[in-house]
Amino acid sequence: MSYESINKGVVSSAQGNSVPDIEKVLMVLKPYQTPLFQWLWFSNRKQKEVRNAYAKFSWYENELLPHQTNIIAAVTGTGNPVSLLLTSSNTQNLSIFNLDDIVLIEDTEEMAYVSAVSSTVTLTNIDGAGSLTPIAEPGGVIKVIGSRNSENAGVRTSMTTKETEKYNYLNIFSESISTTGRYQAGENFTDGVDHAGLVAKRIEEMKMQVERYFMFAPSQGYATAGNYRTTWGHGFLGRIVTNVNTYNTTLGESDFDDHLKEVFSKGSNRKLHICGANQLSDINKFVKNKFELNPDPTISVYGVQMKEYYTPFGIVDLLWSPLMDGKFANFGFTIDADKVRLRYMANDKKGSRKFRIEEGVETPGTDGTVTKILMDLGIEIHNEECHGILKKA
Repeated sequence: MSYESINKGVVSSAQGNSVPDIEKVLMVLKPYQTPLFQWLWFSNRKQKEVRNAYAKFSWYENELLPHQTNIIAAVTGTGNPVSLLLTSSNTQNLSIFNLDDIVLIEDTEEMAYVSAVSSTVTLTNIDGAGSLTPIAEPGGVIKVIGSRNSENAGVRTSMTTKETEKYNYLNIFSESISTTGRYQAGENFTDGVDHAGLVAKRIEEMKMQVERYFMFAPSQGYATAGNYRTTWGHGFLGRIVTNVNTYNTTLGESDFDDHLKEVFSKGSNRKLHICGANQLSDINKFVKNKFELNPDPTISVYGVQMKEYYTPFGIVDLLWSPLMDGKFANFGFTIDADKVRLRYMANDKKGSRKFRIEEGVETPGTDGTVTKILMDLGIEIHNEECHGILKKA
């Protein structure tokens, strides 16, 4: 028989044999933004390929000749008139001084000149006749502010700073999606779970992986096993060492301003501050506390959404990264956009190594399909003194 029974009366939903009501669109939970990756990849910033087979890329850095040094111990006077003798025991850096440099002694606001340079440095009153005041306490600064040259003076000794090589490595990001022939042939309740949909989802996951890597990778290096080399490069966490500042419990306005004052002392006057949710909330709070809210029952919108922060030293663009979670929710990376660029390996015989989708990498004869996704990327961070890290202690 082709029927189970005979129904007399009303046919109701209890009879079963109903089509399930399942939404055709797959609801994927994911952070809605990867600001660092998007900025590096899609902005008009310069990107550069790497042609070194070891995946190492280098650049040279230099800076202007230092103009001041710190006093680390008391400096006594010698002779009559009194001059000051700077040594490696009382002065942090003697190498910045050249014969006949004019200097300012900050503690006493006296002007002197360098009258002798050897393993020590002698400072004499600018007029050559007056006495200088000894420096009683450490912590002061001596600044080079000019040079003392007489008429018909000769050529001064040349001084310049020596450039230094910096480097980083690319990292191979490689993932795959594998499905069987039957899985591909079958139908699914929702979109986004066929082979192409799974590949698209994996690409999104890799974008987040690259974002985390560029922010959090703490070191660089390589390892060799047999004939093959594995490389890894640092990110912001491993590169920035100078302007690393902390705050207690909650980020306050003075903490933020002090941090930015340090970071803006070098580089451009516009920075990016990529931070976690907790830190951005703290910034929002101290800004909101500056506003007076009038009690008006018609108000239907409330709050502050900070996008830019103005300081006397420059402007900061605030970006929230949902990927900065855990302890990094209380972190912020202050980045000089002019000093960062994306690096990627040059093309190989198969095509792009910056980003590539390889279809059909399964073993021949396999009843299924394997798709490989490859990115061979690194980040180049110039002059780490132009950047900063602000974090909860």
